[in-house]
Amino acid sequence: MSDAIYHRLLIRQMRRFLKPELMEELRPFLKSISTFYDDAEKERRLLERTLDVSSKELEEANRSLREQNKELRAQEELRASRDEAITAMQQAQEANKAKDAFLSNMSHELRTPLNAIIGFSQVLMAKKDTPDTVKLFVEKINLSGKNLLSLVNTILDFSKIESGKMDILKTDFLISDLMDEVKILIEPMTEKKSIKCVLQIDHNFHMYADRQLIKQVFVNLITNAIKFSPDGESIIFIHETIDKKEKFSIIDHGHGIPAEKIATLFDPFTQIREHQNEAIKGTGLGLSLVKKIIELHDGEIWVESTVGIGSCFSFILPSEGKIEKVG
Repeated sequence: MSDAIYHRLLIRQMRRFLKPELMEELRPFLKSISTFYDDAEKERRLLERTLDVSSKELEEANRSLREQNKELRAQEELRASRDEAITAMQQAQEANKAKDAFLSNMSHELRTPLNAIIGFSQVLMAKKDTPDTVKLFVEKINLSGKNLLSLVNTILDFSKIESGKMDILKTDFLISDLMDEVKILIEPMTEKKSIKCVLQIDHNFHMYADRQLIKQVFVNLITNAIKFSPDGESIIFIHETIDKKEKFSIIDHGHGIPAEKIATLFDPFTQIREHQNEAIKGTGLGLSLVKKIIELHDGEIWVESTVGIGSCFSFILPSEGKIEKVG
């Protein structure tokens, strides 16, 4: 019960038991008490309203502080993530430098014996007293040595392509001349598996591209087709002009590639598995390098494959300004 209510009840009781003349004498006193209680009630209500407003303001201030704390924590997490990213980037740069140093040293160590092999084979081919049958093998040794040297250089090129520092040297050449070299390189594989390589090309077709890089593309795709083809099958190499673009396709009748593997097929260090249990030996860089070389020539590559039937690797290069037909 509030003090004001208690006061009013007290006055009623006093009126019942006290004489009127006494009540009249006490009236100024009782009135002052009533005024006091009324004023006190007003002050109490004002204080309640003030406290209510203060509570809301305090709640709002607390909410604002909580939001500020969240923002501060988010900023701290962002700074921590940024610091981690900077550290990771620095580590990646150091690792990249170490990789470049390794590739440079490795290429130097490999180039020395390869240059000797190539040089001595050229001497044997130039000698008049070298039998023709021997010259034939020496020619293959020479070409294989050059191709291996090219592979070493291509590994270095992979690093250059990744860093955007790769330049291509375009020249004009006959596709038939290039395919003659490719056939010599793949001959040991085709003979071993009794595989026939069928060329469906225009022998007068001239390409304007980086000859060595394009040869690497052809060799890689055709050798992959041979690896995954059963003995006695055929590999088909097709060239055709479609909508001002030059399309090249390598078709095999091998084991095929599962659909879930195709998405990562051109990623670095990815290897196809034969019969789904054994990876064909290799670096896992071949198809990745092929894709990058084709992209350097403003082209694109893709694969269509059905398990148990075979695969078709196709790529296109733009005709205008990139590839020309003459003769």
